[in-house]
Amino acid sequence: MSKKNLLTAFQILVTVVLLWWVFHDPTKRHEMLEALRAADWWWLGLGVMVFFLCTYVATIRWKILLAVQNIPMGWIRTWQLFMIGMFFNLFMLGSTGGDVVKMFLTMRETRSHKTAALLTVFMDRVIGMMALILISVAFLYFRYDILSHTPASAALLQTLLWLLAATIVVTVGMFVSSGFGWVHYLPSWTPMRGRLVELSAACHLYAKSWRLTIWAFVVSFPLFALFFLTFYCAARAFTDQLGLVDIFSILPIVAVITAIPISVSGIGLRESLFVSLLAPFGVSAAVATLISVAGFLINTVGSLAGGVVFLLYRSSTHEVINLRDMAKEVNRLEDQIEHSE
Repeated sequence: MSKKNLLTAFQILVTVVLLWWVFHDPTKRHEMLEALRAADWWWLGLGVMVFFLCTYVATIRWKILLAVQNIPMGWIRTWQLFMIGMFFNLFMLGSTGGDVVKMFLTMRETRSHKTAALLTVFMDRVIGMMALILISVAFLYFRYDILSHTPASAALLQTLLWLLAATIVVTVGMFVSSGFGWVHYLPSWTPMRGRLVELSAACHLYAKSWRLTIWAFVVSFPLFALFFLTFYCAARAFTDQLGLVDIFSILPIVAVITAIPISVSGIGLRESLFVSLLAPFGVSAAVATLISVAGFLINTVGSLAGGVVFLLYRSSTHEVINLRDMAKEVNRLEDQIEHSE
């Protein structure tokens, strides 16, 4: 089996096990039903509206990164491709997901080399992660004592801090090695040498266009604020025990850990994290699970709108997109990414 198939099988297995663990207790399921009956559904509707505002801000950030690569696309077209990528992220397993579909459509729109499209997606993640580090440090400062109160939440907090530290080291290392050109001296047999050269080129290009890169970094803060706000709306639908700072302090931990391709779209893992992280705030496991599921569903409903965008999408080159051909090309791109690793 290829690494992609092994990862998919592992994700499905972990998702099934976690879902069983989260929902197997009949008492907890009864408490969830009671909480659903008392829910304020207006907050969930507000959460969906916040999500669409979030997609607009995310489009701004990606548009800036495309500009650095001299990839010309209009605002509406950029938003369309972003939404389509969000839609396919729901259904495509593995570690790349809908990003590959977004790459494929970007290549068709601009006739650019795949590397340029790939690097915009890569830098989108890097810049987002660096902004998330600052947000995490800021909000964990206010809730560190509470989150370190129980062994489970303290362990997750330490995991986040280690992951963020590793991210800082790797990111700074990439930019430094890019600036000095060290990556070109790597032996030909070095694992991932081709990917490292590409990433080094991306870092050099975005460092050279530092003004635009800083703007993309700044835009990341309202983007994360809006994303976290969707889960705050989910929380308010079921409880008034949690404030904005409470939600904003746990979401970085959830966002970082669920970004690791352990389960399918973070399903099961996300619910387990919410149960552990909200326990110090006095939130029951049933309500914590509902908050996680509702927050995910808010983002899912918004992402499903990307399916409608895909059905109405027409390439600016007026080429008809054959789904079978698109699937073959996307699989080919995924294989290239997998083999380069």
